[in-house]
Amino acid sequence: MDNYRISIFGGMVFGLLPNLPIEDIVVTLCMATFGTVTSFVVTVLLKWISKRLEKR
Repeated sequence: MDNYRISIFGGMVFGLLPNLPIEDIVVTLCMATFGTVTSFVVTVLLKWISKRLEKR
């Protein structure tokens, strides 16, 4: 059963991949990276603010 799932997933990925423009893939990767970095920075900043407020 797992071989069928892998085959279907592989066929879907390799069937769609040539039809996607490289520009769309690059933009998606850049936006995902930016979103990840932004989320991390906001989390660290909020933890820092929370610790500063608890000390008072």
